[in-house]
Amino acid sequence: MIESKTNELPPVINAVEAHQHGRKLLVGKISARDLARLYEKGVISVDVFSSSNPDGYQRALQKTRSRRFGRFVGDGNKGISPTAILLYVREPDRFPNPIKPGIYELPSEADEHGPLLWLADGQHRTDGLSEALKEGWLLPDSEYEIPVSILFWDSKRGPSDPRLEEASQFYTINQEQKRMRTDLAHEYIFKKNQEDVGPIGDSTPIEKKKKREYIPYEISISRTLTRDPSSPWYGLIALPNTGEGAVSEGSFTDSLLPVIEYAATAGLTVGQVIQLLKNFWSAVFSNCPDAKSKPEEYVLLKTPGIYSLHIFLPTLLIRRPNLGKLPSADQFRAVLSTVGDKFTDEYWNSKNGGAAQFGTSRKSFQELANDIISELEE
Repeated sequence: MIESKTNELPPVINAVEAHQHGRKLLVGKISARDLARLYEKGVISVDVFSSSNPDGYQRALQKTRSRRFGRFVGDGNKGISPTAILLYVREPDRFPNPIKPGIYELPSEADEHGPLLWLADGQHRTDGLSEALKEGWLLPDSEYEIPVSILFWDSKRGPSDPRLEEASQFYTINQEQKRMRTDLAHEYIFKKNQEDVGPIGDSTPIEKKKKREYIPYEISISRTLTRDPSSPWYGLIALPNTGEGAVSEGSFTDSLLPVIEYAATAGLTVGQVIQLLKNFWSAVFSNCPDAKSKPEEYVLLKTPGIYSLHIFLPTLLIRRPNLGKLPSADQFRAVLSTVGDKFTDEYWNSKNGGAAQFGTSRKSFQELANDIISELEE
């Protein structure tokens, strides 16, 4: 048995052995407390790129992101994190044998050989748990366990360089595995809200809530926009499990969050938000007719365009208070014509327009919105 330098019991992983193509894995669980201890003491480490570690393959930790996760796990019954973290053993000979079937006792601190386990996926979750325990968001005696998968380097079946396989797993998880559309998850949340609260109508006020609780509003608004013949988005938003539309309902509803948050602050109803979006997008499309008629050739009706303009809209209303809470389409057309070249077909062209240079990541949506917003500076 490994002796601990404190009165605390050594950290333990409960796991069963599994095999894939002859390779050994452990699949099991570890307490949040033990995971945080191993991480803080360097038994578990992250191979972060730096000037002193030029072969590292992971970016530096974003503390804001990990602390956000820490607060999440401390949120009572809602803070559930069922996805396993992935640990990699570069030196299998150093990994302890089970002290009894399914029980692996790990060292409490790193030794002269360095980390025993490398965190290939789950850096922010692990650091977030550490923060949660330090801040008291999660109590040390909480029954909170994290699923874990452990992959062992195999010199006979794996690459000659264990770090290469570890980095490859990181790449596969973060790049190759496609993000799943959220339309059907949205649909279930929407149905449950109708059962529990009642239908959403034009007169329904938008109240300040947590982000997830805005989803029913967002779905109701997007469905009205795509089903209403008077809407500029008529027939352009594809409902779940259909391919008929320029953008999926999941993407469109997710993009509405800044508008909904503004509406909650401004005291708008669902019907007023629908009219606001109709007026705004009518003005946008009248200034960019080709982008609407040939959406495949332009960025405007794709995810970057929709997200960026739904970030831009509340900023416009805040910086131009003379427009009021619900400007007409004519008012929007007048003001959009003053925003440089941002509301032209040329700007949104997929091949050579200014909007196309920003990419398709969430970060790039904000950068694209900032590029448009910059024209509002006085």
